[in-house]
Amino acid sequence: MKKRVILATVVAAVLLVAAIAAGINAVFTITLVKADFLTCSEEGEREAEALKKELDSFTGKSTTFFDLAEVERAVSAYPYFRLDEVKKNYPSVIEVRISERREVFAVRTEEGYTTYSENGVILKTASPENSNRAGGENILLEGFAFLGDAMQGDYAEELLSAVSAFSETLVEVRANVLSVTLYRPVTDSRSDFFRIRMREGVVIDILAPSSLPKEKAEAALSRYLALSDEERTFGFIVAADGEDKINVDYSRNSLLG
Repeated sequence: MKKRVILATVVAAVLLVAAIAAGINAVFTITLVKADFLTCSEEGEREAEALKKELDSFTGKSTTFFDLAEVERAVSAYPYFRLDEVKKNYPSVIEVRISERREVFAVRTEEGYTTYSENGVILKTASPENSNRAGGENILLEGFAFLGDAMQGDYAEELLSAVSAFSETLVEVRANVLSVTLYRPVTDSRSDFFRIRMREGVVIDILAPSSLPKEKAEAALSRYLALSDEERTFGFIVAADGEDKINVDYSRNSLLG
């Protein structure tokens, strides 16, 4: 008799746990994947629609036991998308924020053009043309030797830092900057410089870019913005280290060749 009571108690406990689990699963089940996309191109919009369908396939799974890494893996299949945020909003919603990476830089290789985002992430390789999916061309980089799956190598960080100064001020940096070339005339790094060609015609030289590249770019950009429309069509702006400040000069001819 005692064994029957114990068995009945165990069975009742198991049924109770199962009922509770079933109730929790019914309440904590994904019914909506709320995905907010920030895109900057028509192609990005099409990719967002395709990715949204993949994310919607997560509905019906347990909110509690759902691994958010599944969202990360789905997004990583789209190189142009960056996962900004993913979280569970209990009891039944997964919230996702995704941004389209902007094409900004291009490097010419034997296979074609390699395109990078504003943060140095490789977006595409072996492209036959230096074209931006949002329209126009990317900033052409010359004289740089990058390695790996991202913008890595000599002066990569300095380049991104310098161009970020332009991006923070200009509405669209590609509309103003045509190319950036790294010149290394001698073995002494103090002689190295960035040559930034602006679309209007003026050239900006940032000397010794290993030192304060962003600050020099900011100072050069300030001088550039102060030029008249006519002055922006020719001449050279040079930003260099001074004794206690950054020196910026504008002249018709280059002293660097």
